[in-house]
Amino acid sequence: MGLVLLAACSSDAPTSDAEPPPSSSDPVETGPSAGGTLDIAVPTGPMAWSPAGPAWTSAELQAARAVYDRLLVRDANDIPAMELADKVQPNADYTVWTISLRPGVTFHDGTPFDAAAVAANLEAQRLAPDAAALLDPIETITTVGSVAVVLTMNSPWSTFPQVLTTQVGTIAAPAVLDGRSSTPIGTGPFAFASAGLDGSIELTRNPAYWKAGLPYLDAVRLVPMADASARVDAVLGGTADMVSVDEPRQLTRLDDLPEDGAVTLHEDRNGERPKVAIAFETGRPPFDHITARRAVVLATDRQVILEKVFDGQGSISRGIISDASPWFSDHSSPSRDISRAKEQAEKYTEDTGEDIEFTMLVPPDPTIAHVASMWRLQLAEAGIDVQLQPVAADALDAAMVFGQYQSAIVDGFASPHPDLYEPLLRGIPAEQPVVSSNYTRYVNPIVTEAYADARATGDATRQVDDYRIVQEQLSIDNPWLFLVQVRSVVLASSSLRDVTEWTAGSGSAALSEEAATVSLAQIWIDE
Repeated sequence: MGLVLLAACSSDAPTSDAEPPPSSSDPVETGPSAGGTLDIAVPTGPMAWSPAGPAWTSAELQAARAVYDRLLVRDANDIPAMELADKVQPNADYTVWTISLRPGVTFHDGTPFDAAAVAANLEAQRLAPDAAALLDPIETITTVGSVAVVLTMNSPWSTFPQVLTTQVGTIAAPAVLDGRSSTPIGTGPFAFASAGLDGSIELTRNPAYWKAGLPYLDAVRLVPMADASARVDAVLGGTADMVSVDEPRQLTRLDDLPEDGAVTLHEDRNGERPKVAIAFETGRPPFDHITARRAVVLATDRQVILEKVFDGQGSISRGIISDASPWFSDHSSPSRDISRAKEQAEKYTEDTGEDIEFTMLVPPDPTIAHVASMWRLQLAEAGIDVQLQPVAADALDAAMVFGQYQSAIVDGFASPHPDLYEPLLRGIPAEQPVVSSNYTRYVNPIVTEAYADARATGDATRQVDDYRIVQEQLSIDNPWLFLVQVRSVVLASSSLRDVTEWTAGSGSAALSEEAATVSLAQIWIDE
């Protein structure tokens, strides 16, 4: 918080080294002031308000953080901390978890935040396409009166609290989940007020917010602007107060701004960021052969892609977890080696009688499309032919779920903990299910066992070793090729205070940023 408490003390006989009292001309430190409206520039207004819907974009997550709260959040050390949950406790073997709820919390419509509401949210997530695979270990969800929810698992899951810090742990009023309300109803610091014809959204202060004294702002407005440069211009020009920025040219532009200007960059360089990666369908030619996967990896120059496509904004991605993560183990892909790439391509031809030729699905994102084009040229130098096939985002998702593709380039892998990727690597050897959360159809019993062992223990040292095994196997078998970790920042007016300093319900300092979004409850405007 920005509140500075100054304690004054007096005595009958002041000592010679006592500080003189402040004069009327001295600047006075003031605490947070209430009032004002925060305008956030976004690409579009939220397309989906339900937590049990599709995965939120960064802009949608920022809107959700205004309206909703989660059961758990991540503290400043990136560890789960209590928010709406008061306690989250397992039994001895991590097969039963009890979530005790914070008392006295209500939704915006006055209905109680209780066990029935939390159970309804978790049940909805179990049926949601984006969360169902992750929550597959849950067998039953029951309530204990109005104060607790009990989840029974079909196998040990020591890392389950990590899930409750994500979209899965976001709690909406049941009326949102079952469609009775088309607008969001949460327990968050701001409530939905109105939607404009231009797609703008106005959210107003929740006077009954459970965090005493918050929020400070009267309102938050989400102002849609399709063009990335226009969004940045709006904040630089003072017509908007805040924007999330990940477009490379805009990031380079912001790096040249003076540090003491009218805007401030907020960036958590240790946080997880989305990664551009290429998925290989390992159940189909040519990527059912390890030689094909090795050939394209060796033909790839990630440094050139980072510099030419991303203007150096970001970093080379070394796997499912960023370098700054305590779970990271460096088993990155080798540097580009055209000679070795050609050798692997020739070996593939010897084994199959075919050259390496394949199609790659490319979503409608200009930056991702640029990556795909450059990668295609790099592979051509090794005699590998890849055809680029532009597809809509929903068509790409469907093709990956059904395994109807050869390769696809995606932007993802922003989760804060390795356990959240377990569904991407789940399966039974030699099985090729029609529908699978394991998009590459890559199954390695060593990886399966490592995940199971990590979920069976609360020993972080043992978990680190398990996740090292996972990362090592992925680097050997290459079902995914990781290219670049994207950089993102929050650009805000310098008049905004406590943009990244906020406190979880547990009382601990909370993580400053998540996916280039910030908590809005504690922000105040210094006029």
